[in-house]
Amino acid sequence: MSIDETRSPPPRRIPAQPPAFNVPGIVLAMLVLLTVVHVARTYLIGPILDERFVADAAFIPACYSQPCELIFGRPAGALLWAPLTHALIHGDWTHLGLNSVWLLAFGSPVARRIGSGRFLAFSVGGAIAGAAAFFALNPVLMEPVIGASGVVTALMGGACRFAFAGLSRRSPGMGWTPRLSIGQALTDRTILFFIAVFFATNLLTATSLGGYVSGGAQIAWEAHIGGFLFGFLAFALFDRGPAPGRPPASPVA
Repeated sequence: MSIDETRSPPPRRIPAQPPAFNVPGIVLAMLVLLTVVHVARTYLIGPILDERFVADAAFIPACYSQPCELIFGRPAGALLWAPLTHALIHGDWTHLGLNSVWLLAFGSPVARRIGSGRFLAFSVGGAIAGAAAFFALNPVLMEPVIGASGVVTALMGGACRFAFAGLSRRSPGMGWTPRLSIGQALTDRTILFFIAVFFATNLLTATSLGGYVSGGAQIAWEAHIGGFLFGFLAFALFDRGPAPGRPPASPVA
């Protein structure tokens, strides 16, 4: 004898809520590295070794025309690594904290979009571009340039190519934002406003008023602008999404 069974419908799956802090691992790793370097400089190696480390790792424009290896014993190889390693050094906890906040804010969406490998390459390019821009305007300056601002502003520039585009530009059903062309980005009001504020703020730091606002600290605004221009103009070289106007490929199971 058969018995008809009334089957209850399967329970509905409640979609998992995204974590409150969804920070890509590569961004966390970069933040940890910057913090470890600063902790070591501040508490572990002592002032003499710290001075040596800054002299060898900071970007010093005049060393490309002056014999710094003879003037203060700087390794000749520093000419090669300083455009990158200067980004690991920060003047104080405030300097590190500000760069970390912006790195977290702008690095997270960029890293999620382009992946860890491209993110690292993009960050290296931002550091070098910032150093190059500073050198172009201060070629004989015998002062160390430090900080990850070139990296951070490159991430800002890259984010302008997709993160500010708005929900209206997202591909339906995929949560994917197409990359804007340079021309499209420069006609977006939100992006234009952000760029205007960025350049106005950085050009302000080049004046005496900027020194007053920063408490007398020297701000490498040239590196900020160099990093931003690199990120904004070169982002397409690192983006793994489809080109502007081309729909994303269908996922393959």
